[in-house]
Amino acid sequence: MSHWQVLDLTPDADERSIKRAYARLLKIHRPDENPNEFQRLREAYEASLAEARWREQSEEESGDAPVVISAPTVEFSPLAEAPSPVMSAEQVMPLGPAEAPAIVRPPEPSLEQMQRWLAEGRDRQVLDGLRVWLASEWLLPFERRQQFEQTLLDWLEYAEEWSPAFFDGVCQIMGWDEAQGSLPCEYWRWHRLIQRCEAQALAETIQADLARFDSDGIHGQPAALLFKDMTDRRRRALADGFGSLDWQRFAELAKAVEYQYPQLPERLGLHTLDNWRDWLPANSYRGVYLFLWVALSLVLVASVFTSSMKKDGVGVVVIMPLMVLGVNWIGMRAYQFWAMLAVAAAPLDVLLSRSLLPRRWYRQGAGLLLLRHVLPSAVPAALTCVWSSDALALRWISPVLVFLGTLYFTNEALSGGQLSMWGRALRALRLGLGRLPVDMLKREGLWAAMAVAIMAASVYFRMKGLI
Repeated sequence: MSHWQVLDLTPDADERSIKRAYARLLKIHRPDENPNEFQRLREAYEASLAEARWREQSEEESGDAPVVISAPTVEFSPLAEAPSPVMSAEQVMPLGPAEAPAIVRPPEPSLEQMQRWLAEGRDRQVLDGLRVWLASEWLLPFERRQQFEQTLLDWLEYAEEWSPAFFDGVCQIMGWDEAQGSLPCEYWRWHRLIQRCEAQALAETIQADLARFDSDGIHGQPAALLFKDMTDRRRRALADGFGSLDWQRFAELAKAVEYQYPQLPERLGLHTLDNWRDWLPANSYRGVYLFLWVALSLVLVASVFTSSMKKDGVGVVVIMPLMVLGVNWIGMRAYQFWAMLAVAAAPLDVLLSRSLLPRRWYRQGAGLLLLRHVLPSAVPAALTCVWSSDALALRWISPVLVFLGTLYFTNEALSGGQLSMWGRALRALRLGLGRLPVDMLKREGLWAAMAVAIMAASVYFRMKGLI
């Protein structure tokens, strides 16, 4: 069936008749109801219109030339009964129509069709259509190629969703490469597309991790800890099973969502864990050990000066801190064993801590816990009470200060995985800063420094005989 038969017209129809027939048939073959018939109607309309315009242009050119009519030459023959022309008019002018020149038209599928495919998520069809367009003669002119690229960029910017794999495929087909400096637009516009591609890749990764966690409860645990709605006991048990790689993945994921893609959780219908920094493991407990070494050394020296050994004061000041180092080492080993038992009793520990500890210490199970942290802090306090038994004032003050100081530095170590004051002090000394910032001392170590100063004053006054 020819394109004239599709439009129900004769080959001599003019442009106006073609448009009327196309408008009439367009009401029957609508693109949303019958896309195949609409596509055939569109092709027939374009072919008929191109032929009609060519015919009209040819008639105008032939009408401008002067028409010369001459009589045919007649040759008489004695044998002939009637004159016959030497050459007939049919032989002078051919009766068949002249061949129309080739017309370059936009390839198929059309741009509208590819845009609909992109909205429907049919990435493969869109990529195949792009290859057809790039191989056609229609995009040989530079202006058309540039306009085609801008149209494709508009599609990518305003489409609701497309995959990173689709974007990589488009870049390969179009020859877009940031490393080679071949970009179709300004850098800020290209960077926005790259960010959207990375956000989509992160969203797909999060969804896959959560789906795997729902299926087996093993894979995708960092994403589950950050996004899943679970009880404090369940979250504490999940965090206790993390390794170093799990914590690294958890921190990277949380920072990417908070700083780079803050709209991503809402888009996925998820809620991010508010206090995710509190769940990060402590970098170091050196602040706790340093505090205990200073406090216990002062208490031990003070207790010796109150006894009969006070005449050997210089030896006591040198030997006792060394002895406390050994006590601290034994205490660290004992605490490691205790922590293993406390992890096994985590459900009971979370239940007791939520009921007995302040909320700012408990922090939904990420902060101080009764069995894991509070009870071990009472051991050095009891030790100071025993060592300062000869000094009544020191006996009641030192256990309280050591207990509260141990809890303070333990809480600092558990707060967002940050270095404690003493850890930052050692790092500052290594960097050659010379002294600690004043605001850090005010914020983190003011009351702890006051506690050490009180114990030092107690030792001094005891030595002077004022206590």
